Amino acid sequence: MERYLRFYIKFQGYMIGGFTLLLSILMTLVIFESNDPYYPMEFYYNYRFMGTTALVLGIFWFIAGVTFMYGVHYEIKQCLLPFALLYLVDLALLAIRDIVMIWHDRRWYTMVFVNIPTLLAVLYITCYLFMTLVALGRLFSTDPKPQTGDNFVRFSNGIANPVALAEEEEAALVAE
Repeated sequence: MERYLRFYIKFQGYMIGGFTLLLSILMTLVIFESNDPYYPMEFYYNYRFMGTTALVLGIFWFIAGVTFMYGVHYEIKQCLLPFALLYLVDLALLAIRDIVMIWHDRRWYTMVFVNIPTLLAVLYITCYLFMTLVALGRLFSTDPKPQTGDNFVRFSNGIANPVALAEEEEAALVAE
């Protein structure tokens, strides 16, 4: 059971890392190609999705995805942190965007944290990602339990076999 759970959690990590890599490339290319590198100031609230900002964040997401995949593959807990930090930065940028859009009386259905279905999706995804990160962190901090089987090998660590020692002492007592 523990082996299956370990496989399942690592598989989730690979899926998250793979989708991060794929979508960072695709979304960055789509956003960057469909917008000018410099955009008009009346759309400054939409900076996350326009121009060179999208390219820079896309490159950061790609680097975070590669680091995440490396960390999952080699079970390095510290390699999960860039992904989590970049996700929080991206959420903060979206929250600032929504605040500015509310301030300027923009359409409410284009905002992330005001539109209820979108807010529920963001909360679900955030909970899923961070619970997976916590599970991966705990998985990487504990060693797997040794499995007994046909390929069991005992190494000598200098400690005498307690069963053999007890038998020798018993034999010595009987001989007296």
